[in-house]
Amino acid sequence: MKPYEKFAYVYDRMGADLHSVKMTDYTFRIIRKFDIEVTDLLDLCCGTGAALKIFHERGYNVCGLDGSAAMLAMAGKKLRGEKIPLIKQSLPRFSIPEKNKSPKTRQFDLVTCYFDSLNYRKNKIELKAVFRSVSRHLRPGGWFVFDMNTPEALKTLWGAQCYAGAEDNLAWIFQNDYNPHKPSAACHVTLFVRENGEWERWEECHTEYGYENPVIKKFLRDSGFIIKGFYTCFTFDNPGKKTTRIAVVARKKKILHKNKSQGK
Repeated sequence: MKPYEKFAYVYDRMGADLHSVKMTDYTFRIIRKFDIEVTDLLDLCCGTGAALKIFHERGYNVCGLDGSAAMLAMAGKKLRGEKIPLIKQSLPRFSIPEKNKSPKTRQFDLVTCYFDSLNYRKNKIELKAVFRSVSRHLRPGGWFVFDMNTPEALKTLWGAQCYAGAEDNLAWIFQNDYNPHKPSAACHVTLFVRENGEWERWEECHTEYGYENPVIKKFLRDSGFIIKGFYTCFTFDNPGKKTTRIAVVARKKKILHKNKSQGK
C-alpha cells in the first residue's frame, strides 16, 4: 500500500500533525529573526493541513500541495469553508500556474516543507530537483524554510527500532530497518483501526533517505539560494555530529545569473 493511503485517516488521531504545529511556531520565530515579509505562502507536502490552518489564521494567503489524495482529503475537511487551494502534485518537480491555464508560474514570498518530507527523495537528483522547483515558485528575495532528518537520525532513532502505541479504537506498530549503504531507513507501519465494532489491519511502508549537510548546502546554492540559517531544529544553534534534525532557512537571490547549474 502506498504511503499515507490509509495512514492519512488516523494521522491526526496519532498526533502526527503536532510536528507541523510546532514547526509553524518555529517559523514565526524565524520570520521575526530575519524580518521576513510574507503575504503569499506555499506549504509543500502539506499533509492534513495543520500548518496551513495556522498560517491562514495569521492572515497569510496560503496554498497547499501534497502527493497524497487521502492527506489532501483530510486537509479539505480541516479547512472546510476556507478558500484555500489544495493541489495534488508530487515532488520533486511540481508546477503551479499563476492562474488556471496560465503559462506563468505562481510565485510566493515563503515556501515551507515540514516533517522530513524532503527525506523521501530517493537520490541527490530528486533532492536538487525539489530545490529548483521551489526556486521557480519564489519571488526574487523569497524564502524557503524546511526541516529534515539527518543520517544520524535514520541510524539511531529509526535504525532497527520498533515503536508501538494504542488508544481507543486504534493501535500501531512501527518496525524500522536501516540500510547504511544508502543511507536510508524503512519504516514498516502496521495500523489496527476499529470501526463499527470491527478491527481492520492496514500496512504501509515509508522510506527515508539521509543527506549530509554539505550536500544540502551545495544543492541549495546551485539552485539560486543564499543560506541564511542552518540549525539544529527548533533552535538557532549550529548542528553537530549527533544532531538528528536540522532546520534550514534559505533565501532566493534577488538577481540570478545563469550558469551551467541554473541555465537549464
